[in-house]
Amino acid sequence: MELGQDELLRSRARLDRLRSKLAESGLSGVLIEHEVDIWYLTGFVGHSATLVVGPANASILCDARYEEYLQPWAHGGVHEVLIGPRHTKGDRIRAVAGEHGLSTIGFQAEHLTVAGLQSMRKELEGIDLVETSGLLTSLRAIKDSHEVSLIEECIKVQGEALDSAMLQVKAGMTESELTALIEYEMRTRGASGASFEPIIATGTNSSVIHHMPGDKPIEEGMLLIDWGARINGYCSDLTRTFSMGPMTEQMSELYDIVLEAQEAGIQACRPGADCMEVDAVAREVIASAGYGEAFSHGLGHGLGMEVHESPNFSVKSGGVLLEPGMVMTVEPGIYLPGIGGIRIEDDVLITEDGHRVLSDHIVKSRDAAARSLA
Repeated sequence: MELGQDELLRSRARLDRLRSKLAESGLSGVLIEHEVDIWYLTGFVGHSATLVVGPANASILCDARYEEYLQPWAHGGVHEVLIGPRHTKGDRIRAVAGEHGLSTIGFQAEHLTVAGLQSMRKELEGIDLVETSGLLTSLRAIKDSHEVSLIEECIKVQGEALDSAMLQVKAGMTESELTALIEYEMRTRGASGASFEPIIATGTNSSVIHHMPGDKPIEEGMLLIDWGARINGYCSDLTRTFSMGPMTEQMSELYDIVLEAQEAGIQACRPGADCMEVDAVAREVIASAGYGEAFSHGLGHGLGMEVHESPNFSVKSGGVLLEPGMVMTVEPGIYLPGIGGIRIEDDVLITEDGHRVLSDHIVKSRDAAARSLA
């Protein structure tokens, strides 16, 4: 494993941003156990690891499975690596706390079970443990140019993969088979895998917002595909809805409404915009058309190392403001049980003066959504 100078500088900068938040919170240190947060802060990803961050240390505690892998971190000058059996982790945390004078240590309450907290308090008795929530959320919400470029790479790969897969769709192919084909096409283009379990929904299944692909053959009617790629830890997330064969008049009308709502939501994306108000702009388009109750989820969410990050576009997000560097999905939908559903989703970067759609917003009309079923 190579840990280049750019990666080390990136890690140091992120750790320093976290240290600033610790100082504001009155904490001398923090325990990070959420795998993605450790990955974000250090560039290292591994199971059962703990990161202890203080004013002068970033100590990665892990077991012998990763000893060789972690050598670049041990010698990079930014991180301390402490290897030992998992049952000795408490002793190693105590040693780090003693060496670096960490008397009041925060822990990530949102990533800890009740049993885990009880075990932690027992192992670290005598150390003042303080509950924190969302400590990394605000840091990860703002993406730098490197992160944005990785998300764009994911989008490029997933788009090429879908184009290739759709050329191979034929009568009798099932939802599960198309799912496997899309994932294969993404991997052959450099993705480490899908960023989440793809949603492939044919016919009336397209009205199920989070349908799980099954053995139903793809048929004439709506085909909803919600999928994403993962590359170097980052995710993309798009949805395209096709009509296999001629689109019915009803679904054509719904498609146009959803597209109008999405474009209204995208146009509302700008620094300082209230997330609830962005949601409301798109929701009003659908409600005015008489389908308000058929749009039963939020307009979108943050996107980064996890496919669902903060903030969210929803009726509960009042007072949460967009900032430059946030990457958001915009994904309105209309779902009619027993008939079918439409969702269109793109990934949008909030810029200093507005927004930039990162994905190719290729679905511009109902005609562009039509596909034949061989």
